[in-house]
Amino acid sequence: GFDVIDLDPYGSAAEFMDAAVQAVKDGGLLCVTCTDKAILCGSKNAETCYGKYASMPLKAPYCHEMAIRILLQALEKAANKYHRYIIPQLSMSIDFYVRVF
Repeated sequence: GFDVIDLDPYGSAAEFMDAAVQAVKDGGLLCVTCTDKAILCGSKNAETCYGKYASMPLKAPYCHEMAIRILLQALEKAANKYHRYIIPQLSMSIDFYVRVF
């Protein structure tokens, strides 16, 4: 596997997460950026978020933190399919995107 994978597509990273968690080495660093924060925050169609991340967002004052938690949950779920797990090191919600390490 790879020591570091930086997953930074335009829009959602959901469709690439499965391959990324398989390709990163045990103890490696997986960096993921999602530029679809409007979907993760519940500003757009909530069903789209459910389809991509298996979560229903709430439009609330804490929506940016919730967007990060939705992304982390989706990464953990993808990793668990391969008997792996994630340890979040840093998470950010900036402008129109969320980024986790």
